[in-house]
Amino acid sequence: MKFKSSITLWGIYSVWHRHAKVYQKTWLVNCLPPMLEPIVYLLAFGYGLTPLLGEITYAGKTVDYMTFIAPGMIAIGVIFQSYSEGAFGSFVRLNFQKTWQALLTAPLTFAEVFCGDWLWAATRGAITGVVTGIVEVLLGFFSGWNLLLSLPLICLGSLLFAAMGLLTAGVMRTIDHINVPIYLLIVPMYTICGTFFPRETLPPLLSKVASFLPLSPLVDLLRWELAIPQYWLIQLLWMVLLTGVFTWMAWRQIYPQLFR
Repeated sequence: MKFKSSITLWGIYSVWHRHAKVYQKTWLVNCLPPMLEPIVYLLAFGYGLTPLLGEITYAGKTVDYMTFIAPGMIAIGVIFQSYSEGAFGSFVRLNFQKTWQALLTAPLTFAEVFCGDWLWAATRGAITGVVTGIVEVLLGFFSGWNLLLSLPLICLGSLLFAAMGLLTAGVMRTIDHINVPIYLLIVPMYTICGTFFPRETLPPLLSKVASFLPLSPLVDLLRWELAIPQYWLIQLLWMVLLTGVFTWMAWRQIYPQLFR
């Protein structure tokens, strides 16, 4: 194994391409159920609650409920797919399949293997976010231009939650322990960060706590067509900062497991 941390684009691509080729063999089983999840939420909650709620107030504007939750469902697709692949997928490759160790016997450095795994997890999240967005465009709940211009946000959100997943894979000692952050952090985020209802309806303290969680800025920024957030630049920088911090922490957790 190589201790050096030099990095090349070809090395990162090699790792990413290896994971993509493995994924292609079982893409139908691995791809469709996770992709359908946010779409099912969109259809179930959208069509189920719209007759009851009709229109809601968001940022001082009255909007149709289906139009309100559409960006939130894209964010849900991003968080679940990128985090799950980063946490479960990387944990399995690191501790059971020993894929990381095998790749490090090839002419690849730790930095290249780490970044390749990270980008692959982010790719899974971005694919699900885009597919969810395409379905919403076809149903008329999201504009095509809005989806196109939202691609950088989807990619940034995917990188953020993929880094959180990698950190989880590095910290947890058994695969069952990964359920702890999922139920204590990921599921609460998905419910209170403004995906299904405006955070302003929450109690003030809970609303403020939710605003600092990583999913909130992604949901708010994806709703830029409805209303540009007042602190959009701060929210964007917050996402970038969290991505950097979680990536650094994941690196610090995984590296010692391979080079003791």
